[in-house]
Amino acid sequence: MRVLIDLEAEMDAAYDTEYHSGLRRRMWDALRDTPYDEHGTETPGFSFSNPFPWGELEEGDERQLLVASSREEQLAHIVADLLENPEIHVGSMPFSVTDTRALDPDVGPPGTKGVLETATGVYAVTPPQYLDDPGADETFWRPEHGMEAFFDHVETQLQRNHDRFMPSGDPGPKEVDAPLFESYEMIKKFWLDVELSNGVEWTVLVSKWRFPYRVRDDHHRRHLNLALDVGIGRRTPLGFGFLNKRQENDE
Repeated sequence: MRVLIDLEAEMDAAYDTEYHSGLRRRMWDALRDTPYDEHGTETPGFSFSNPFPWGELEEGDERQLLVASSREEQLAHIVADLLENPEIHVGSMPFSVTDTRALDPDVGPPGTKGVLETATGVYAVTPPQYLDDPGADETFWRPEHGMEAFFDHVETQLQRNHDRFMPSGDPGPKEVDAPLFESYEMIKKFWLDVELSNGVEWTVLVSKWRFPYRVRDDHHRRHLNLALDVGIGRRTPLGFGFLNKRQENDE
């Protein structure tokens, strides 16, 4: 599930494309001293969008933010803290929280068709078996590495979340024969400067996608809904790989 957070800009500001680390710190601040203060955990189970819509800010402008998680109580802790301490400093963009409301998107029962779209870039790493000369460092996925490598990485990351948060008797996305997404459209890829951890900055290659889908069965429905909750790819607690379900009236 997810919460939609209403924001109000506290001053004029250019849109800060390096918003990731500021929002990550605010999320972890909200989870401090709760059962979900899980720094260092490989799959903390939450992700978030960018403040949207994109564009320069004037004092008083309204923006929104989505935070998603596979655990309702985790979201409740974040919301409670944001309402009690409504300031959010996102790099050079200071906001105040004015309201929140819960959302529960669902891809639909078996047979449903739709489109999932990445609202933020996917941080994808090519598994070493797809590289001619694997190195010690992460190799960002590129189209020349092939779509099999991309989906192998995405399904592996989602399987880790499935293993932690879903019932043990349910097969995960790596434990079924059919793919998570049967078709795809890459919107763009781009390089982005981001602070991966305190004082550690890196320039990363990310990509944005549309994934048309048709829900095959109840297992597939759970996999797609889990992706909506936790995002896809790596570094999802930094806001990468956040997914939205496109509405029929979306352009």
